[in-house]
Amino acid sequence: MMRRCNKDRKGCGAMQVEVVEFGRVAARWDLVEAFLSHRREVFVDRLGWDLTLSEGYEYDQYDVVSVAIYVIAHDGGRILGGARLLRCNSSIGNGRTVYSYMIRDAWRGVIGIPKTVCWEPPTTSPNSWELTRLLTLDPSPRIVRGILHAVNDFLRSRHAKECLFLGPPSFMRMARMFGYAPSAMGDLVENKDGRFIAFSCPVIDRRPHGAPQTGHTHRECLAIV
Repeated sequence: MMRRCNKDRKGCGAMQVEVVEFGRVAARWDLVEAFLSHRREVFVDRLGWDLTLSEGYEYDQYDVVSVAIYVIAHDGGRILGGARLLRCNSSIGNGRTVYSYMIRDAWRGVIGIPKTVCWEPPTTSPNSWELTRLLTLDPSPRIVRGILHAVNDFLRSRHAKECLFLGPPSFMRMARMFGYAPSAMGDLVENKDGRFIAFSCPVIDRRPHGAPQTGHTHRECLAIV
């Protein structure tokens, strides 16, 4: 794995972005636990959102180990940010309410986000994925950029066509700033936790023009500076 670093008075460090999928990179499940703990600190302790807590983690019905995939930025194990991925054909639970993914479930009226977050019935295609619970612990845009690039490259390796996002309006602006082509899926909506917009971005080929196709477009660990 190639790694670059910027030296400063505290030494040399490089941000890594890892895609952690249960059963494939189980050795890095410690990163997921730390990410879930930081989700509690950011969304519950700091922002005051009324979310489910379990053993000190912010953990909801979509954090199912057989379904959720986590994209986590860290510096030597110190969490810098992260996000959660779900495939849009997911089916979670077998009780009275079977969940899918957040944008679709909002449109269905089964979670506390207004239905108008989507104008049309959300996709259930296996070629579409949803990214939610994005957070950063440092205001530097490089963390969001690194996470988005890692997500894009991972999804491209899975032959995905698009990624759906749910977050504040600033997230859509950042996606555009980093070279993606976001398209709103519905209204800018609001609940007690804030304002949210759903948007989609096509998965793109970020390889330099003319670079050969190797068949390995994604690495489980990407070094970003």
